[in-house]
Amino acid sequence: MKRHFELNDLRDCIGAHLQREPREITGQLRLVEDLGIDSLGMHALLIDIEEAGGRIPSPEALERVTTVMELYAAVAGSKLP
Repeated sequence: MKRHFELNDLRDCIGAHLQREPREITGQLRLVEDLGIDSLGMHALLIDIEEAGGRIPSPEALERVTTVMELYAAVAGSKLP
């Protein structure tokens, strides 16, 4: 049975991608401004996320993503409150 992709899974992926401790990756961090993830980095990160069991969001959903929490919502297929 495939388990649900969780926020900690995303934090692990981002931490590994940026060579940072996952505990440093909070939901409020902005992907570009705070973490320095550019479009090529995002593409590589999405591959890591898919390999970890997450789903690739639609391009339209990704256009609206600016923070770690928004990326999690897009990857998990849920809406933020």
